[in-house]
Amino acid sequence: MRRWLRKESPITNDLSYGEDLNIYPYSNFMEELPFKVWEDYELQTKNKHKVLRDYFDKWVKILGKNSGLNYIDCFGGLGAYRDKKGEIFYGSPIIATEIIKQNQMSLGREVSLIVIDKETENINNLKKIFSFLRLEPKIQYINEDFDKSINKVLDETPNIAPTFFFVDPFGFSIKRSTLERIMSKPKSEIMFNFMFNGINRFLKLPQFEKIFDELFGVQDWKTLCTLSGKERESCILKKITSEFEKFCKFVYPYRMSFEDKNRTYYYLIHLSNHYKGCSIMKSCFAKCNHGEVEFFGREKQLTLNETESAKLEGCKQFVLKNYKKGEIKSFSKICEENICRSFNPFLESHIRKSLNELEKEKKVLIKRNPSTTPTGKKRISLENGDEITF
Repeated sequence: MRRWLRKESPITNDLSYGEDLNIYPYSNFMEELPFKVWEDYELQTKNKHKVLRDYFDKWVKILGKNSGLNYIDCFGGLGAYRDKKGEIFYGSPIIATEIIKQNQMSLGREVSLIVIDKETENINNLKKIFSFLRLEPKIQYINEDFDKSINKVLDETPNIAPTFFFVDPFGFSIKRSTLERIMSKPKSEIMFNFMFNGINRFLKLPQFEKIFDELFGVQDWKTLCTLSGKERESCILKKITSEFEKFCKFVYPYRMSFEDKNRTYYYLIHLSNHYKGCSIMKSCFAKCNHGEVEFFGREKQLTLNETESAKLEGCKQFVLKNYKKGEIKSFSKICEENICRSFNPFLESHIRKSLNELEKEKKVLIKRNPSTTPTGKKRISLENGDEITF
């Protein structure tokens, strides 16, 4: 296997451009483009790319300080989209390249890229886009099936550097066993598009049985076929996440609605083995979705229950009910135990504010370690090592 995937020798990228390609999209749509674009850039896709951009930038900054990194785009796609206004936006391989370039000077090591797509047309189109944008990233293109190629990468590179896998298939032919193998690698993370709408539609069809056996990793998913409506959706989500939780510590699904109706299109499921990964992803998603950890489609008015003060009150009750009187926990442990619990909507910032308010209400006792700031002032902030007594 190529040495650049290994921790000791990641690839060098030599990119040269100054624009944020998705903030300043190419808008001269009257000119004929030398590459194909996916027409009708849907709002949920645009939102998905915003979340990817925000999170991957933070992931690179945090993990890139002391290690070489890899980004693997498992379904590269065409690489370009046109929205209803005619503006061109670029897909995940270009977004990742842009972020790597922006961070390159401050990183201790380099970030390597693989783009996988079994469609030769997509690979060729991506190359045309990079050429059109005058980018020359040293990307390894793999023109074959995702499952076959990713297992080959893992077979031949046992000592793989921390890697972010963007698994965004057009359909749902994904094997749970492959995702489990990815997550067995230290500091690997996955953003996985779980195509709920298609799965829900085809769940009863016998020709898809083998695909669903491989997706869920078990055969008892068939009991889901007897359910309907919201109950079925809830149980499908619970089933897939519970299977992922068998091999991954932190699994959080983000609901993505259709653009024009409050019905689930798909779930973006984030898999990480460190609570900070889950915590940061939740914050990134909320930042892109008016403070919510789901995408509702077109902007909606917040109800009384969705205001920040109501959310804070809900978080206080949520935290209190999960601990017995007299129990002592560090702040980091409380975050770790609650960031994914019951798929709650609360961010780490909500947990921090809630505990500070509960301290004022004398419902918890906080021992800060150390108790003073470097200048000798009494500390009022809440940090990882501080102890909370309930």
